[in-house]
Amino acid sequence: MKKKSFIKQFKKDLKNKKKLKDSFYFLFLFLFFFIIIFIILSKTILYTFINFIYGLLSSFLLTHIYHLSSSFLFDSLNKLSVLTIANINYPVVIEFLCTGILEFSLLSAAILASFDSSWKKRIIGVLISAVVVFIFNIFRITITIFIIDKLNLSVANFFHGFLFRLFMVIIVVGVYWYWLYKK
Repeated sequence: MKKKSFIKQFKKDLKNKKKLKDSFYFLFLFLFFFIIIFIILSKTILYTFINFIYGLLSSFLLTHIYHLSSSFLFDSLNKLSVLTIANINYPVVIEFLCTGILEFSLLSAAILASFDSSWKKRIIGVLISAVVVFIFNIFRITITIFIIDKLNLSVANFFHGFLFRLFMVIIVVGVYWYWLYKK
């Protein structure tokens, strides 16, 4: 049996009114859930808590796992975690993009918009996503700081800018795919 090409299948799907309706419904739900989750996590007291936890846990891990002398300060005015590392001449700041809120909002919105799955499965998927994104982000933050300390800023920028963003896309798509097709 010969497989249809992606383009032919796409054209066929465009003619299928039910698939088209379901696609727009998914898109509507995705945008709705994304906006709600993103606003709740980034524009409320939850953002302050999330950033604080990332800073506190990062400092703890850097000191006790990576054996880097670090101190943690939370700038409550700007809602930023600031880490001071003994061998680095400038403070490391955990900003909004470091928190994974954007990635978690995208992943959760896709899961919640998957209307053909039960609510129970969707809620479990969102909870698992929160754990995966949190663990990955804490790993990303601490590894980047470790690389700055042991190598240099340009190597750390490469890892932080390219590889970790690529991995984050893989994490978001991978978790969604796993959740969607897991039996």
